[in-house]
Amino acid sequence: MARDIAVVLLVGWQEDPFYYETKQSETYNHSLDEAEEDLLLPADLVADIAAWDDEFQAVYRPDDYRNSEFESPETEAAWYERGRVLAERVKRQSPVVVSVEYRADGAIRAGECVF
Repeated sequence: MARDIAVVLLVGWQEDPFYYETKQSETYNHSLDEAEEDLLLPADLVADIAAWDDEFQAVYRPDDYRNSEFESPETEAAWYERGRVLAERVKRQSPVVVSVEYRADGAIRAGECVF
């Protein structure tokens, strides 16, 4: 099993939120199921990340993606904060993760929020 995995938590429209490399995988982007197995994440954390990602996916308007946005700035800020807490939990609760870089939906710059 791989150890010392550096993870990026970054959501995108219709994309999986986990990015990391392992020796067993040629893929950098991973589904929640893969991350649960690879990173040894508890089921409750995976469920919370799935709900957080679902909330982001729900605002997507495929016919008008430029206007895909949260209903209010407060809702968006709360979503960003939940993601930050989830990223910290991934770092704390995974025995194989060495770092988690939280990028939210790309609005947080690389290296700005790392656990």
